[in-house]
Amino acid sequence: MPWVGVAEEVSGEEAREAMMGVGLFPKKVVGTIEIKTGRGWVKFRVYEVEGSVEGAAELLAPRVNAPVFESGRHLILGEASARLWDEGAKIVFPDGASEVVPIFTFDGFLDVRMPTDNVKGLKATIVVGGRTYELPLKLSDLVEIYSMGRKALEKVEKAASVYGLEKVISRDALEELKKRRERIVKVEVDYETGFVLILEGDRIRTAPLKNFFLDLIHEGKVERAKEILEGAPEQVRRELLEALKEDYEASRAMALKERQRAIEKAARKLGLAEELGLEGDGPRSSA
Repeated sequence: MPWVGVAEEVSGEEAREAMMGVGLFPKKVVGTIEIKTGRGWVKFRVYEVEGSVEGAAELLAPRVNAPVFESGRHLILGEASARLWDEGAKIVFPDGASEVVPIFTFDGFLDVRMPTDNVKGLKATIVVGGRTYELPLKLSDLVEIYSMGRKALEKVEKAASVYGLEKVISRDALEELKKRRERIVKVEVDYETGFVLILEGDRIRTAPLKNFFLDLIHEGKVERAKEILEGAPEQVRRELLEALKEDYEASRAMALKERQRAIEKAARKLGLAEELGLEGDGPRSSA
């Protein structure tokens, strides 16, 4: 549903009467947000409304003698067909001046709706398996998404790579995942099948060897990765190095700087930088 935001200093009763006077029906108060305008930060009480909001801010601002914004499909900034666009809010001041401010960026590839730096108080969201989750994800959200299968989990992983781990997964969830990861008591590598058997507390799970090896590299667990390489038959070792090189090239192409640096650091420690043709082998000279 479209939104109308009325400056917070206007009473709720006055705002509702004004909206109904121009043919809008406020359904509920979404919350309070602040938007950065050319006149500074303005705090709005946001209403979810029924009716056409296009042009509503121009009618409402002089009625309530305060800034009002409208936001709806008519304020999509960019081509929706490109699957990456901004959603704007048109703010109108009582003197008739107006401006359009992008408040959300929508990523149609990952179904992520991320607030811009122009707004405070809005929650980011991601759609996984047809359900909308607020970001950052709680542990219960991750458990639910995990039950949807690998593709659902990969969507979250990609979002974390693009937008940053702290914006996608909550600190509490990360702490709990860290504790669970530390409960791993035994890892068995089966080079013949290409899988790793992981005994975690009272649970047993398997993971593809390549994925497990790359995870160790990304997490900075170079010694464990070294043990796997040293114990691998030559063919498996070549496959692991090829997977590492492909992951590095993908990280560079997607500008995933943290992952790229983790691979470069591990490659130098393992003496593989030159063999894999990775950047960052040795100190860079300053200009």
